Amino acid sequence: MQFTSKPARTVQSSKPSVSSPGRGLAAIGLNLGIILVVLAAAAIVPTSGRALVIVPPWSDPARVTQVIRDAGGSYVNGTGAAYAAIAQSDTSGFALKLFRSGALLVLDGRLASFCRSTPAQ
Repeated sequence: MQFTSKPARTVQSSKPSVSSPGRGLAAIGLNLGIILVVLAAAAIVPTSGRALVIVPPWSDPARVTQVIRDAGGSYVNGTGAAYAAIAQSDTSGFALKLFRSGALLVLDGRLASFCRSTPAQ
């Protein structure tokens, strides 16, 4: 006795596939978010010799000064927080040197105007 199998029949839907409007909006939102992140990063990356240097907040209060010194820069001003300071250097690659010295975040020095130079009274 020999059994033969019949080919399986596939059922196709007569309805065309329709993507939901929510999917399109999510894709647009994701693309806009990526564009905003890229533009913001380009705006805050240090381009001049002045940088806002931030070390981990749990670090020793003198750590930010040590990071600036190790990177070959000079301390310009404080920000009111022990873990952030404004630094200056005319050497190329200063931001990269700051990261290598232990900075958590290095921003353009133009953003320093948003930081208080003395604590509030």
